[in-house]
Formats: sequence, C-alpha cells, structure tokens
Amino acid sequence: MSSDHYSVIDSVLVTECHSYLATIVKVEGSAYRKEGTMMLISDKGMEKGLLTGGCVEQDLLARIAMQESDEAFLMEYDLRSEDDLSWGQGVGCDGKIYILVEPITFETRNVFLQLNSLLQNGHKVKLVKVFNKVNKYIENSLKTNIEEENTSIVSLDTEDRLIFNQILYPRPKLIIYGAGPDVKPVVYFASKAGFYVILSDWRQAYCSEETIPYAKEYHIGTPSKVMEEINPTENDYVITISHSFMKDQEIVKYLLQRKVKYFGLLGSRKRSERLLAGIIKPDWIHYPVGLPIYSESPEEIAISIIAELIKTKNEKKAVAREQL
Repeated sequence: MSSDHYSVIDSVLVTECHSYLATIVKVEGSAYRKEGTMMLISDKGMEKGLLTGGCVEQDLLARIAMQESDEAFLMEYDLRSEDDLSWGQGVGCDGKIYILVEPITFETRNVFLQLNSLLQNGHKVKLVKVFNKVNKYIENSLKTNIEEENTSIVSLDTEDRLIFNQILYPRPKLIIYGAGPDVKPVVYFASKAGFYVILSDWRQAYCSEETIPYAKEYHIGTPSKVMEEINPTENDYVITISHSFMKDQEIVKYLLQRKVKYFGLLGSRKRSERLLAGIIKPDWIHYPVGLPIYSESPEEIAISIIAELIKTKNEKKAVAREQL
C-alpha cells in the first residue's frame, strides 16, 4: 500500500470544501503509478496525492471545474505516444490509465470513517467501488473477510458497469527507542513514508512532541517497560538509536524472545555482534541499520534507514509483481 493512501484517506475525513476523489482503476501497459492510486482534488485546486508525473492532473482539475452536477465519471488517458500533442507529453510512459472520479459525499465520508477505524485497529480491508456508467451513480462498500492477495483489480468492466476492488493494509508501525537529536529526521521521514511512528526513551525531556514532532505516540520508560506497553508484533518495525549499550542490550534480549518484521541496530557491526553475544543473527535483525549509501549527516543516515524500511516493506509485493 502506497504511503500517500494514508494521507488521502485522512484528507477525505477532514476536507470541508467541495472535493473529488480520483482513483486509478485500470492500467494497460506501464504507467508511473499503479491501480489503486488515489488523489483528492478540491474545487479550490488543493490536491493530496499524485496520480501521474503531472501528465493528467491539470486536465482532471479542468474537467471537475466544468462539472454542472455532482456525479462520478470515468476518464481514459493514453500515455503511450511520445509526441508533445498527446497525453504522453513526450515522456513515453507506454501505458493507458483509467481514472474513476467521484464526488466526496456524506456517504463517502461515512465509508472512509469506517475504513480508517478498521485500518487503525489493524484490519486488512477491501474497498469495493461499484460504478454505474449509465446513471453515473457510484457506491463504496467495505469487506474485512479477505483471503486473496491481489491489492487492486477490476473484477467487472462492461458497457454499463464497473466494479473495482482494492485491498488496503494498516499503516506499518515503526517503534523507535532513543530520542536524541539525530532521531528527529528519522521520525520525520518515516512519518512522510507512511509509517505509524512510536517514539520512546527513558528521558522525558527528550521524548515529546515539542522536541521531536511527527510521531503518533510517545512512551517514557526503560526498554523492557516500553516494549511491554507497546507489545510489538511480527508485523512491526523496531529501531534502537539510544547510543547506550546497556539499553540496546535490554531491547535485543527482549526482542530475541519474540519476532518482529524488522529490527535495526544503530552502530558498527562489531558493536552489534557484541549485543547479540554469540547468538546466530535472525534474518529480521539488521546491522548496521540502513542501506549502505555512505551516509554521514543525520539526514543522510535517516534517509538510508527509511530506504531500508521501505525495501523490507515492499519486497514481497515486488517479488509477486515480477512473477506476473
């Protein structure tokens, strides 16, 4: 699930102006974004999310402005041509995209309120859109009993009706222990990448929204106390940036008794191996934390860390795509 899905869902819930939700429901060939990509567009020109590299957004804005009534519509954009007179605009995307545009109604907000609540409670949710091409009526509904893994698919496309199914996943949870100054860019970039960031530290003066904003939760206490409060699961990501060998050792000991999706240790390989004390490293423990991009500044280190988190999060989906 793309990180901007969460920001679009949040925006649907709080927007007060006349707005439309645009969703890519079908892609033929290759395109900049995939099926299920969403974008919120208001009649004041405000946007949240991105559908393409700027190829079609302005046209959508113009078409929305010309709407005489609040009704949904389906647009087709052929981006395959490389001449500047077509929608491809010389970029050569080699694809055709179908975008379903719908007004944000009271009913839409209610469905998205339920969707947001389910996602926050850790549920995987299928969002089903049924669009009647004749009377332009669209209905959104949710399903939680999901077995298939296809994230976005048109299950029916006839002359008079289109049904689009999209599976949405809870925001991935990132637990950080250590709230020193170098953690601030990690929290910022992680939140922008769609992670639900929980920041923790044993020092109350360091761990607060005033000192390090953008986290969703703040916990104060020893590593064991904090981990017991948060209760990380095998779907969660954990990073220790405490700069304290004993604090890191406590977290390592705690997490080795269970399993998380990703556990990153800041520091040298030698230091990390001392923390493991001879235990064979599980494949979900990573050190030194972050991708090897020769980063030096706190911002560069933060980018390398978030890049590795994104890589871990998307690996399974990328492998599945390659097998298609």
